[in-house]
Amino acid sequence: MRDARPLARRLVRAGLGLAARLTPRPSTNDGRGAAEVTTELARLTDAGQHDAAIALARATIGDLGTDAPFLDQVRATAGAAGELSLQREATLLRLHGLRSPLHAPLRARMATNARVLEGRWLETSPDWAPTIEPSVLEGLTPVTDPVPGRVLHVVKQSLPRSPSGYTFRSRYNLLAQRDAGLDPVVVTEVDYGPSVGALAEELVDGIRTIHLSREDVPENEPWDAHLDAWATALAPVVAAVRPAAIVAHSGSRGYEGALVALAVGRALGVPVVYEVRGFFESLWGKDLGRVEAAEVFRRRRDTDTRCMEAADAVVTLSETMRADIVGRGVPASRVHVMPNGVDTEAFSPVEPGSERARAVTDLRARLGLTDRFTFGYVSNLDHRREAQELLVDAAVELNRRGVAASAVIVGDGLRRAEIEDHARATGALERGEVVITGRVPHEQVLDHYALLDVFVVPRIDERAARLVSPLKPFEAMAAGRAVVVSDLPALSEIVGSGDDARGAVFTAGDASSLADVLGRLAGDPAERDRLGAAARAWVVAHRRWADNGPRYAEIIRNLDAGAEMNRNLVQQKITGLMPTRKDLVDSTPAILRGTVLGSILGGGAAPPGGGWPTAPRPMSSGTCTLR
Repeated sequence: MRDARPLARRLVRAGLGLAARLTPRPSTNDGRGAAEVTTELARLTDAGQHDAAIALARATIGDLGTDAPFLDQVRATAGAAGELSLQREATLLRLHGLRSPLHAPLRARMATNARVLEGRWLETSPDWAPTIEPSVLEGLTPVTDPVPGRVLHVVKQSLPRSPSGYTFRSRYNLLAQRDAGLDPVVVTEVDYGPSVGALAEELVDGIRTIHLSREDVPENEPWDAHLDAWATALAPVVAAVRPAAIVAHSGSRGYEGALVALAVGRALGVPVVYEVRGFFESLWGKDLGRVEAAEVFRRRRDTDTRCMEAADAVVTLSETMRADIVGRGVPASRVHVMPNGVDTEAFSPVEPGSERARAVTDLRARLGLTDRFTFGYVSNLDHRREAQELLVDAAVELNRRGVAASAVIVGDGLRRAEIEDHARATGALERGEVVITGRVPHEQVLDHYALLDVFVVPRIDERAARLVSPLKPFEAMAAGRAVVVSDLPALSEIVGSGDDARGAVFTAGDASSLADVLGRLAGDPAERDRLGAAARAWVVAHRRWADNGPRYAEIIRNLDAGAEMNRNLVQQKITGLMPTRKDLVDSTPAILRGTVLGSILGGGAAPPGGGWPTAPRPMSSGTCTLR
């Protein structure tokens, strides 16, 4: 007998479609119909006219808020513009309109979307903090006798599973801390570890690394619920490890690890250092012209700032970033620079006549670069700020000027095809003026640095690029390469100026300006050698990973009674951000109060502070293995 369910589903969809066509669509007070406004919203959004699109959506949602196609377009418009409150409003109105039993599957999907949006909203709300399961917290003892020098690092990712600039910075700084007499321990984000197998704990470069996991990982878990689970899993680790301090490393949204570490540290009496590795509020969308104008940008930035204010100390990558943090109101005395660095022994100039020199010569030949001036960049190909297209355009311009030059782009990522298409459209790829290698093994990266006559960081003028220094230029400088960077503050800080110049700059976003600088260096090998030697000398003196160990040790030593007093004062000002241990225990049973989403779904409650109640997630004894 044939299954009748597919036919039934088709009939239901057809019936719903007919009902939608027969239902009169609303119109605005000025006579515009829902279809007309919906079409205009789509046009404005596709054209990147986000301010106009948002203004139109807000002006008409009161009249058209019962029209499903209109609400779906508002959701898309608000998502593209980063207007989270409007996206939530349209989603809740859409959910409210799904009353028929025939709408049950769609209602379930829309309820999930609404809950996810609610989680995004709560995570960036000033009165919200991750909640540790009270049943877990009640069984833990505050850390009153920490192990001297032990530092627990809360990270998103770790080696060997995730080789990246993020994890290599962690690796080198952890080794430097160990060499400086500290006892670093790493704990990764909850549910990061299961894919490495049943392993709950391992040694990575001799550093104890703990992976938190749950037996069942929910699908489409909202951000707030995920951070609750992370804090609940982390608390027993902190109680068992007894660190003198917790260091929270910023992650994909910046502040998520800090929120978790601050909640656990407050509950168990452990000071928290927040290592700010970037300003991730800029990374929510691809439209760089819209990024900083969006509501989600402001909410994420404010949340990150609250975490900086609440931490006992803040560590960041450069003086440029430090100035930004201090400018937000964080006391300068609590903000420390822990720069990106390099292993100056692993990354070193090629000795003429050596086996490495022969390997680099062979690599040049294989890539068709013999007798050509070479310049390029080693980086992932994921974000537009890296602007590898400028390298392509500069190569085309140099060859037009009579310089036999090739741009070498080393790396892989989401934008590789886009960059290749650009190189192909200019004819540069076919003419050998551009070489895109793809990802290369880590042990071969140094040879790719060595084949470049000039290392270029072509970042465009974008907020994160202005403030955050990448890791790769330090490696190139240690390898003795001449370095050219766009004239952004974080990059100019690296290459210096005047008598202290150890690199050159060009106008950000200007391929002709880059070609001018490269053209001069192409004709002056002696200047390239001088810049390479100066760059090498500077990183040896100022940017060795090993130097960060004593810096970290001093910060940990200075988390004394005075710092504790300062922390308490800050925490009193933002008690809504991080409830006390007693608050967390006493919140069960919580004071219940309804929410908009809860009322639409037929009831629900939230604990004080605006959080959404989640079903208890019992912690099994196998959540993590502790020694």
